[in-house]
Amino acid sequence: MELAVSIGYLALLLISGAFIAKVGEKLGIPDIPLFLIFGLIVGPFLNIIYPSYAQNIFEYVANLGLIIILLAGAFEMRWIVLKRVLNTVLKLDTITLIITMLISGIIYNIILKIPFLSPVGYLYGAITCATDPATLMPIFSKSDIDPKLAITLEAESVFNDPLGIVVTTIVLTTMGLGTSLNPVISFLSLALGGIILGILGGKIFEMLFLKCDFKEYIIPLLIGLAFFLWYFGDKIFPTLTGYQISGFMAVAIMGLYLGNTLTKYHHKTRYIESMVRFCEELSTIFRILIFIFLGASISLVILEKYWVVGLLCALGSIFMARPLGVFIATSIPPANSLKEKIYFALEGPRGVVPAALSATVYGIIKTHSSSIPATIVKYIPPQEIAGSILVATFITILLSAILEASWAEPLYKKLFK
Repeated sequence: MELAVSIGYLALLLISGAFIAKVGEKLGIPDIPLFLIFGLIVGPFLNIIYPSYAQNIFEYVANLGLIIILLAGAFEMRWIVLKRVLNTVLKLDTITLIITMLISGIIYNIILKIPFLSPVGYLYGAITCATDPATLMPIFSKSDIDPKLAITLEAESVFNDPLGIVVTTIVLTTMGLGTSLNPVISFLSLALGGIILGILGGKIFEMLFLKCDFKEYIIPLLIGLAFFLWYFGDKIFPTLTGYQISGFMAVAIMGLYLGNTLTKYHHKTRYIESMVRFCEELSTIFRILIFIFLGASISLVILEKYWVVGLLCALGSIFMARPLGVFIATSIPPANSLKEKIYFALEGPRGVVPAALSATVYGIIKTHSSSIPATIVKYIPPQEIAGSILVATFITILLSAILEASWAEPLYKKLFK
C-alpha cells in the first residue's frame, strides 16, 4: 500500500474518531461500538477504505495497539486487589473458556447443519472464546464500577489469550491445517513462558529505571522494551524452539510488575506519572484505529452471504455459551454471588485477539484448502468454512462490543446499587 494512502486513512480515522467519541460522550454512548459502526460505513458500505487495505493495516494496528493497551491497563492493576479475585480469574480463564468454546462450536455446527462433532464449529468456538482487554479496560477506566469486578474481568481478558491460541491451534491440527506440537507443552510455553518473560522484562526495566537517569527518554525505553518482549515471544523464541511464548501476556505481566513495584520509589513519581499518562493517551489513539479498521476490514460480499449465519452464531455465543461457561465455573466453591455471576456472564466482549485469529485462519484455509480431510469438506466446502467463520467472528465481536460496552455501567448499577 502507498505511504500517502496509509497516512490519508490515518488522518481520516483519527479526526473522525475524535468527533465520534465527542458525540458518544454527549449522548452517553460508549465510543467502541460507534467506532465499529463507523468502520463498517467507511469500509464495506461506502468503500472509502477498501477492505483489503483495512485488513493489511489492521494487522499492524491491532498488534501494536494491544501491546500499548495491555501495558497501560496492567500497570494500573493493583496486586492486592488481584489476589482477592485470582481464584475467580483462574476459573474463568480455564473452565469458562473451554465451555464457551464447546457450546459455541455445537451451535455453529447445528446452524450450518453439519455433523455434531465436526471440528469446523469448534474452530469458530476456539477463535471467539477469549475476551478482549482492548474493549474492557477503556470501559472500566471511565466508569464507576467496583474495582474487584473490573479487575476480575480485565485480568481474565489479559490471561485467557494463550489458551485461546492453543485451542485454536489444536482444532486447526485436527483439520490438517496446523502443526502437531504437544498441546500441553504449547500451553505451558505460551502461559508460563509469558509470565517468566514478563517478570524478567519488569526486573530489567526496574534496574535501568533506578540505575540510570533517562529523564524524558524513560518513555521510549518502556515502550521499546514492551515491543521487544512481544517480538521475542512471538518471533525469536519460536524460531529457536518451535514453541511460542505469549508476547501479549509477557507485556501484561511486565506492566503488572512495574505498576506494583515502581510506585514505592517516591522520588521517581514524576517519571512514573508521565509514563502512565503517555500510555493512556497512546491507548486512546490505538483504540480508535483498532475498532474502525476492524469494521472496515470485512468484505461486503462475504458479509452479505453469511450475515444470517454469523448473527445466529454470535447470539448463541454471547447469550448461551458464555453465560453457561460462567455459571458452571463460578459455581465451583468458593462460589461467586448470583449478581456477580450474572455480571460476568454478560460482560465478556470479544475483540482484537479473535479478530486477528479469524483473519489468520481465513488465510490458512484459503491457502491450504487441499489439506482439509475429505470427511470434513464433503459436508462444507473450504471457502464456506473460511467465509462463515470470518463473518461469524466479526459479528460476534461487533455485537458483543456494542451490547456489552453499552450496558457495562447500567447493568452494574441495576445489579449492585
